[in-house]
Amino acid sequence: MDVKITPKGLRVSNCLNQEEVAKHLGISLTQYRRKENGKVRFYADEIYKLSKLYDVPVNIFFTEKVSFGDTYDKNTT
Repeated sequence: MDVKITPKGLRVSNCLNQEEVAKHLGISLTQYRRKENGKVRFYADEIYKLSKLYDVPVNIFFTEKVSFGDTYDKNTT
């Protein structure tokens, strides 16, 4: 069984609340909650800041496989 490491799991295991992490990222609490709940994606700079905050490699925030559909926004063409 694979264990998935999530931003929420890292936050909880580091005894931080959502407001503390939102401040670290320079975003509102509402924005952070939406990102942590998967409603909105984290930006690259936010992922970098999370990796530094939790002292983990950046690549743990990514799945091994990324499909074209994951990266292609149909609304921009």
